[in-house]
Amino acid sequence: MSPVDSDVASTLACYVFGIVDADAELPRSATDAGELDGADFGSATRLVRNGRVAAVVAAPPADRPLGRAADLLAHDRVLATLAATTAVLPMRFGTVLPDEDAVVEELLAARHDELVQQLDRIRDRLQFTVKARYEEDAVLREIMATHPEITRLRERSAAGFDDQLRLGEAVVGALTQLREQEAPAIVSELGPHDGAVERAPGSPEELLNVALLIPATDVDRFVARVERLGEQHAGRIRIRLVGPSPAYDFVETD
Repeated sequence: MSPVDSDVASTLACYVFGIVDADAELPRSATDAGELDGADFGSATRLVRNGRVAAVVAAPPADRPLGRAADLLAHDRVLATLAATTAVLPMRFGTVLPDEDAVVEELLAARHDELVQQLDRIRDRLQFTVKARYEEDAVLREIMATHPEITRLRERSAAGFDDQLRLGEAVVGALTQLREQEAPAIVSELGPHDGAVERAPGSPEELLNVALLIPATDVDRFVARVERLGEQHAGRIRIRLVGPSPAYDFVETD
């Protein structure tokens, strides 16, 4: 992709990927953001600076709206590339401002001190997400052993819709009670961190979905702890680690 003249670039609409320190340098792969996975941004990624912060921007497509899967993938890939080498505050996908002046005035200058504080918070830290789900068959046997009424309802459920409904409600209630008891213990076993954001369960079998901010110096120890937990709970709880990723859950840039 050919470079864009600086005078022309200043008048182009700006798609904003994220916020970095003003003295940050763009990795080579991030400067070709428009070519990632077929996403056709209008120019190479560049920095718009103000004070101690800078926005990572590119010109959005001029001939179509954003929203292709490739656009979202490019957004995530650029942020992941940046996060591997510098602190970055991710912007929401689809953030477009009219030109570089608007980036400075409406974002960087208007929120300068707040952005500096947020960058300081995530500096030298990485986000990991730990997801844990109960193994359905194992936990159902456990629930039936400790809740005789569920066993009785299960034996009667073939008889009618009302009993099936009560059985489902009883199982969900037992899983909720179990999760409330065990989720805090799992988080504690994950060890020290610099922040945690728990998401609401997406299904009755989901035990935990928590984003953690981990110091870069502790990443190897953290990953080892997660692996040990997976081994300890194998057959009853399935644990999955996602990351490292940009600190989506620990910044407020909208």
